[in-house]
Amino acid sequence: MAGKRLLILGGGFGGLDVARAIGRSREARGYWDTLLVDKENFFQFNPLLPAVAVGAVETRHIVYPLREMSRHRHIRFHKNKAERIDLARRCVQFHNGIEEDFDTLVIAVGSTTNHFGVPGAAEYTRPFKTIQDAMTLRARVVELFEMAEQAGSDAQRRRLLSFVIIGGGVTGVEVAAELIEMARETLLPKYPGLQPSHLSVTVIEGNQRLVPSARPEHSEYVRRFLEHRGIRLELAVRVTRVEEKRVHLGDGRTFEGFTLLWTAGVTPPPLVRDLPLSFHKDGRVLVDPYLRALDPDARALEDVYVIGDCAASPRGDGRFQPQLSQTAIAMGGHVGDALVRRAKGQPERPFDFHDKGYIISLGKHSSVLELFGVPLSGKVAWLLWAAAYLVKMVGVRKQIEVGLDHLTHVFFEHDTSQILARRAVLTADELDLPLVEPGEKHMHDS
Repeated sequence: MAGKRLLILGGGFGGLDVARAIGRSREARGYWDTLLVDKENFFQFNPLLPAVAVGAVETRHIVYPLREMSRHRHIRFHKNKAERIDLARRCVQFHNGIEEDFDTLVIAVGSTTNHFGVPGAAEYTRPFKTIQDAMTLRARVVELFEMAEQAGSDAQRRRLLSFVIIGGGVTGVEVAAELIEMARETLLPKYPGLQPSHLSVTVIEGNQRLVPSARPEHSEYVRRFLEHRGIRLELAVRVTRVEEKRVHLGDGRTFEGFTLLWTAGVTPPPLVRDLPLSFHKDGRVLVDPYLRALDPDARALEDVYVIGDCAASPRGDGRFQPQLSQTAIAMGGHVGDALVRRAKGQPERPFDFHDKGYIISLGKHSSVLELFGVPLSGKVAWLLWAAAYLVKMVGVRKQIEVGLDHLTHVFFEHDTSQILARRAVLTADELDLPLVEPGEKHMHDS
């Protein structure tokens, strides 16, 4: 076994690419004793979560077993959750009392939902970051349609089928587009007691335009597309407080929603925020040009790398690299290359990355994208979106599975089977919600 202990925390885009780079190099495999640790035993392809949430892509098709990757790359993998990083002792403490020492550490643990201190947001909104979140949302939507079909009044049906999405970035608009497509084209025709007027989807965004990181013309395209599909947009207004089934806005208005979804931002987890390091104001760790963490005195820690959503990496224009999948992939590839170069006795090179653009999916009808500075929108953009994500999928099998999902979704509607237990998608109060008032007959308004 090699003497240099390399510990990679996190099996997302960044951590996975570090491990793959080590595994591809015979010199690196001999130099590093590599251990990859993640709280899940699979890699999750986050960009396709909105498609999973509506059944356009099958759940297992966007996950890849990390143990399979580690076996092929001749590195070790443990499924465990890191609870504390001790930089002074150069060790990480995990669940169940396990402790692992390291010579070099790569922190790639991703991010958690950022509620920006909004009272009630954490308690009364649903996150959308994991495959479990996507599965639960899909099951909840179908369950609420089943309940609404049996409701005793139109008012109750409208209440049950009211969805509010807080955050109009890429994730928010993609979820909204997929949700309205599934609801209108697949679910409503199957429920004769329901009408389009019973359904409402609202997106709330604090900026002046949707997806503020995109081109203004693309933000406008997305706005027109969503409004044409029947989605209500509330722009340039902040959420100040959240109560159960209710959102309070900065201008004094309130919105009721039976399902409140939070897609407004992310932040590093407490595991990272508790470290004695230098931080950007958004909670990310400040790193040097080699992606090494900076201590409180802004000195680089030679053997501690931070990548992905946790890293605040400066760009040449005075800004920082965005928290995007392509950024994490580039950082993972760079640190992997740096560790391979170290194994070969070669000097490291500074991180240099320029994003290639962005892709925003709006369901099977349309997409907008910018690729190497070239903007596109419409069905051609959707085809390029599908092709780009197929290329980025891990493994040929997953590429085939997702490709077939896309093809099937073009010609067939969503599957509406609800296979999760009701108690897994509804709260206790929602489970016991009376659908018909006492003395009221079960009938639909004409």
